[in-house]
Amino acid sequence: MLNFKRLYSQRTLSQLVQKYPVGSKINGYTIQRVLPLPEFKLACVDLSHEQTGSKHLHIDSSIRQDDDNNVFSVSFRTQPPNNTGVPHILEHTTLCGSVKYPIHDPFFKMLNRSMANFMNAMTGPDYTFYPFATTNKKDYYNLMKIYLDATFNPLLTSDDFIQEGWRIENEDVNDIKSPLIFKGVVYNEMKGQVSNSDYYFYNKFQSTVYPSLNNSGGDPKCITDLTHDDLMSFHDKNYHPSNCKTFSYGTFPLINTLQTLNNEFIKYGRRHNSLKKLLPIDFNKLDKKHVKVAGYYDPMFPKEKQFKSSLTWNCGSTRDIYNSLLLKILSSLLLDGQASIFYKHFIESGVGTDFTINTGFESQTEANLFSVGLQGMTSEYVDKLPELINNVFKEFVTAPINSKKIDAILHQIELSKKDHKSNFGMQLLYSIQPGWSIEIDPFKILNFDETLDRFKNDYKAYGDDLFYRLVHKYFLNNECLETCGNVNSSGDYLQFTMIGDENLSQALETEERERLAKKINLLSENDKKIIFERGLELKKKQERIEDISVLPGLDVAEDISLKSKLYPIIMDQNIMVRITDSNGLSYLKGKFLINDIIPKELYKFLPLFADSLTQLGTKSQNYSEIEDEIKLFTGGISTQVNGYNNVILNNKVDLNFEVAGWSLNSKADKIIELWRKLITETDFSGKREQLKILIKMLASSSLSSVSEGGHLFAMRHANAHFSRLKSIKETMNGVEQLSFVMQLSKIVESGDEVKFEEQILKPLLKIQELILNLPQQNLKFSIITDSIEQSKSIKKHIRDFQNLWSTKSTTKGETNLLRTNEFPLLKSTQSNRTILKFPFQTFYTARSQSSNIMDYLNKDNSSLLLLSQILSFKFLHHEVRERFGAYGVGMTYDSFDGSIVYYSYRDPQPKNSLNIFNEMNNNVKINEITQQDINDGKLRIFQNIDSPMNKQNEAMWNFNYMITDEMRQERRIQLLNLTVDDVANVWEKYLSSKDQYQEVIVGDIPAETGDYVIDIMNS
Repeated sequence: MLNFKRLYSQRTLSQLVQKYPVGSKINGYTIQRVLPLPEFKLACVDLSHEQTGSKHLHIDSSIRQDDDNNVFSVSFRTQPPNNTGVPHILEHTTLCGSVKYPIHDPFFKMLNRSMANFMNAMTGPDYTFYPFATTNKKDYYNLMKIYLDATFNPLLTSDDFIQEGWRIENEDVNDIKSPLIFKGVVYNEMKGQVSNSDYYFYNKFQSTVYPSLNNSGGDPKCITDLTHDDLMSFHDKNYHPSNCKTFSYGTFPLINTLQTLNNEFIKYGRRHNSLKKLLPIDFNKLDKKHVKVAGYYDPMFPKEKQFKSSLTWNCGSTRDIYNSLLLKILSSLLLDGQASIFYKHFIESGVGTDFTINTGFESQTEANLFSVGLQGMTSEYVDKLPELINNVFKEFVTAPINSKKIDAILHQIELSKKDHKSNFGMQLLYSIQPGWSIEIDPFKILNFDETLDRFKNDYKAYGDDLFYRLVHKYFLNNECLETCGNVNSSGDYLQFTMIGDENLSQALETEERERLAKKINLLSENDKKIIFERGLELKKKQERIEDISVLPGLDVAEDISLKSKLYPIIMDQNIMVRITDSNGLSYLKGKFLINDIIPKELYKFLPLFADSLTQLGTKSQNYSEIEDEIKLFTGGISTQVNGYNNVILNNKVDLNFEVAGWSLNSKADKIIELWRKLITETDFSGKREQLKILIKMLASSSLSSVSEGGHLFAMRHANAHFSRLKSIKETMNGVEQLSFVMQLSKIVESGDEVKFEEQILKPLLKIQELILNLPQQNLKFSIITDSIEQSKSIKKHIRDFQNLWSTKSTTKGETNLLRTNEFPLLKSTQSNRTILKFPFQTFYTARSQSSNIMDYLNKDNSSLLLLSQILSFKFLHHEVRERFGAYGVGMTYDSFDGSIVYYSYRDPQPKNSLNIFNEMNNNVKINEITQQDINDGKLRIFQNIDSPMNKQNEAMWNFNYMITDEMRQERRIQLLNLTVDDVANVWEKYLSSKDQYQEVIVGDIPAETGDYVIDIMNS
């Protein structure tokens, strides 16, 4: 049967390829080549536009099962001429209105008039691309026309430039006496980026090794030098079909896509592009091989360990696809996991706490770069780093490589090919876009099997020498072994070091003030008056009500099905089974209900416990050995502690310890065996040093996690005042957890073994004991696979695993137990505002309150969800992003616990945003909400509900929340039937009161009287 299926698949693929005869002409395009990809059941078609030379790549997925997601992208080569961020600001302003769609911000308005499951625009190092994905054909061509008109015929008005890019404007736009400040969406976005210590390190590193590659996102210091004329010129130069590549993936007819493209391109001629190759500096010619710069001070580490340092080598051209693959595999061998040689020599030994963000192999435009770096170092180790790294490379080439590691890498590659994600088309686009932009043949990138087969043959012929040659060629200077043959030994590198500076944040603020003052000093009083009047005019434009009927859109009644897609399950006692087309893979999950067994003081240890299971090892095995087994037999094993609201039990909080894993069907038993090993045998007492390393690594990543997702920390902290589940999550994942990890890190750094034993080790051992003593009825499992027979085989292994637990709880005499439904809400202060102090250049805010609705199928629940969508796109986007320059803003509603929260992201004026949130009831009139808003809000909701789903997530709402298909259908009809009156009702009922709310600001802002300040970094 398998052979027949394979033969049938090959035959249908052959028929698919025959649809695209080479040399045929379609709507102004000529088919140049066709590439079948049998392993993915795809046909790739390479076309060129006859008149302009524009390239189009189409990937036909019509014979793939369960893949109806269609992707389109238009991209341009956009080498940044300087650090003003012109490619990035152009990416924003093109989407602010075009000739055919001359309304403000059609891109954001289409987010609410579409069923697209992905819509975005992204600026790469030297390219910009505009992709979207949708399953709806009408939607696809609507968006395609909007994207093409936006990129080729944008209005690019000066107002759009100053709103999205930068401007000087009165802080209070209505008060000419208020201070002049810098504003602009991109300006604030990049100030937020610069606040991220990892980004700051990488950006300074890149400008050092690759000075010809300017910062495409923009350096805030330079963004304020960009002019509107610069923007217009950059568009004229780069946004032309001859410098454009378009991409389509899916089942929709190619002929229609090409017709739409040709209608736009036919008015252009062919243009010669003379973009130069951007190369990194020549490491061979460096006078100074060690560059040192100042960076952010990390309060997680003592003063003597404020060093980050890396060595980087140029490993040839990115155009050599095979060499790039070898370097990727070599990088995995050298750096991935606890078994890797660099981890053992540098992390386990304490040279550093973790690898730097640039560590490993990366293809950067024209050059393959390979870096090895560490953070949390002392200056002594920084000076020794070249010698230490050189010694590791020497050791690597003198010891045999464990063949199982190569097998594990190949196994992971094979698994990734079988694990077809719902966004597979987007994944393919991401894989080819960087190389394609510099004319690397996308067929060579897509034809991965050919490259992989070459590796397999070469490894069979040369064995470990295949990698030893690479090490000698690129990293060891003239120390080539005889087995290397005649290779060009180099070993030339650049060392880049960043030293933590406690005054950096202040220095950046001072630089901005001085830069602003310099510009203001050039202004006359009349100039200032013009700026004030311009601000008022911009405000009027932003407030103008526009006729958006010019935009195409979908209609809920016509384009949204009344029926939910069904995901039937089979329940066998405590095991849920979902049979689906999983392509020979099995996805397993287990959850251990721990609601009533955890003492209050142990809740904060739960995340560390879960992380430890996949980091420490057992008495008989180091974790590096277990890690090899995981890679060799599975696609991954994960452990975590998570909480859910159980909708059957009036949203009672269920707290679960969870394990998950996936593999080939034939190896599913290995998942369960690995679960057993990790849960029952992890040796906390015998793996103290590994535990200390883990704590240091968690501490080292803390600050960056907040700078990237500060709004999430703000929302979590605010919600914890109203929701028990959110209060638990604040303890386990919020700033409380961050503070706790800092305390643990200080204990580790102190070297106090008694404290380590009492305050870290014993609590973890206690949690392990409590979980091992759970009764069997607290264990539940899910199986997602492709046949009943396979599920029966897996169930047998699960039953054996389950029998390791007693049918009755053996936990006795525990004191201070805290049931989840008794977990205290956060009561930080009598104040309604908390400031979480972090050294960032921009801010994040949240304002939370509760509807107290605990019924998932309550109509008000659905109405509040719809209202949150409408307020986000109709009011908040305009008020907070457009008018005041925050990068992101929105309102969310949690249907499981009734939490209502407003938030802003990378916000220059956080208190202003909170005032807007507080005054929503006064400033927004409910009669301003129209039937069109109701339609658009529903589309926004169903974008999420009906978006394509990964196989491993099917029916998991039942497993996690106890939501049945019948409940999903009831709620669907409820959502579809909502009216303006329903929204008005919940507006008045739940949002008019201001009695119970909590505000949070994340960032470094002066406190006002009554504000409660939590200074995490100095606690």
